[in-house]
Amino acid sequence: MRLIGRIFLWCFAVIGFGAVAVAVTGIAVAVFFVSKAPDLPERVVLRLDLEGGIGDGRLGRPWDDLFDRKVVSLHDVIAVLQRAAKDERVAGIAVQLSDAPIGIVAAQELRQGIAEFRASGKFAMGFAASFDGPGNVMSRYLLASALDSVWMQPSGTLALTGIALEMPFIKDALETVGVQAEFEQRHEYKSAAELFTRSGMSQPARQSLEGVVQTWMRQILDGIAADRKIPMKQLRGLVDRAPLLAEDAHEHGLINVLGYQDGFEAAVRARAGSGAVVMNLDAYAGSLAPLPDPAANVALIYGVGPIEDGRGENDVFSDETFSAAAFNKALARAAGDPAIRAIILRIDSPGGSYVASDSVRRAVMQARENGKVVIASMGAYAASGGYFAAMAADRIVAQPGTLTGSIGVFGGKFATEALWQKLGVNWAQVNTGGNAGMWSGIRPFSPDAAARHRAIIDAIYTDFTNKVAADRNIPAERIDAVARGRVWTGEDARAVGLVDALGGLTTALELARELLGLPKDAVLAVTVLPERRSPLDRALSLLEQGGSISEIAAALVGHVQTDPYAAVLRKLEPVTGDLGVFRSPAGVLQMPAIRIAR
Repeated sequence: MRLIGRIFLWCFAVIGFGAVAVAVTGIAVAVFFVSKAPDLPERVVLRLDLEGGIGDGRLGRPWDDLFDRKVVSLHDVIAVLQRAAKDERVAGIAVQLSDAPIGIVAAQELRQGIAEFRASGKFAMGFAASFDGPGNVMSRYLLASALDSVWMQPSGTLALTGIALEMPFIKDALETVGVQAEFEQRHEYKSAAELFTRSGMSQPARQSLEGVVQTWMRQILDGIAADRKIPMKQLRGLVDRAPLLAEDAHEHGLINVLGYQDGFEAAVRARAGSGAVVMNLDAYAGSLAPLPDPAANVALIYGVGPIEDGRGENDVFSDETFSAAAFNKALARAAGDPAIRAIILRIDSPGGSYVASDSVRRAVMQARENGKVVIASMGAYAASGGYFAAMAADRIVAQPGTLTGSIGVFGGKFATEALWQKLGVNWAQVNTGGNAGMWSGIRPFSPDAAARHRAIIDAIYTDFTNKVAADRNIPAERIDAVARGRVWTGEDARAVGLVDALGGLTTALELARELLGLPKDAVLAVTVLPERRSPLDRALSLLEQGGSISEIAAALVGHVQTDPYAAVLRKLEPVTGDLGVFRSPAGVLQMPAIRIAR
């Protein structure tokens, strides 16, 4: 029967491939010829559209355009800006900022790239219909302030109102329906479990988050004040009475020009000079000649999202999760390649599974033992399990606004016995073994089971902190001061020894050159691992593994949604704001559930 099933599977698959292959081939040919860039004109203005957001991925994939996904890659934007800064044909850059969902870390990294671009004598202009709406407007404007000319519609507003973080607490709601939350946390700052166990914010959690928002605010205002040449006292006063009307923002130098999109585009062309052509960043990148022979090859490996044990990988259509198995496989491949001399780990993760995080740390150590230089570059988050994955690297780089640390652990379960009794359902259990059934979602922990759970939490915390001490050369007596679950910004983490340098991928590459003994201007060839597979490759792999027809079809023509709950939350977010705080934690090493308030 298994053989017969396989035969039918192949038959259906061949039929499906026959139907889809024509479409795929046609699409691929069309995308190739449409996107193939001609020779560059003598005068070019680059266009960077950030309205779809920016993330740690790759830029210009054909499938993104086909499915209207316009998220651009931070790494690719920075790399292209560096090439463009040295290209005499490039006059400047025009940035679209309306409704751009940009976090503080992406803004800080892009600011660095734009500053280097402008230092070469080129202009940088930006347009937003309005600086308000969803997302962190402070971060979006922080990026805008680094441009030499910021445009906004006369009907727009500048909602430079400050920063507010929110945390939900659902203990009372759980008790109302008869659900008992039984969680342990180590220690007082590890407040992720408080979502379920408290009715309000604990004082340690408040202290930690107040430190974060105050540091973020100072970083943002320092950047704006320096770029816009506004005294800090005056800028703080403007923030305290924001949102600002367009004329007010213009009068105080926060907006250079009040005008509309068509006027902005005309001004960009006029500034670039006669005959200038506006070209999308990805089209420009595709027209560039290969770099000269590199001094060294560097692997760039992404670890994005909650850390999980699973063997999945960041696929063309899938939500991004940090699969430890896929990450470690890529790391082992880079470590075993004699042509690769350094490895950059780009980690953007709030944490997750303890076992998965520990396996990543071990893979990092093995790469170093194999003679590779390993640099960890932190994105928006590299906290708890995310920090665990980074801490064994030769050097750790973070942006000033990165959230990291959160060296602690929480764990537990929900007991739903009272809920079932309200529904008239009684559960019986038959077991053998002292703690059999301790993880049942029906009954609370027995005293013995609760003791075992506490012992496990204690053991994980001890292991985590001991490894931090060993990897970061922090004396044992100082560990308590940097751990206990406390969340640090990258700037503060550097001050306490958890981070080596402040910056982004550019800084990580500079450190790689330094550790390899190369000149500061040495050319590095960067290879991104693991390579992103095409839909057809994924479908063929599923076929070989005995995947179902529906899985194969989905791999070819659509997205398999493995978390329908997450999909519902995303649908609500335009109205409610970020609801990711309500998603289930991916593991015991995870930072608190917080969101930027609208």
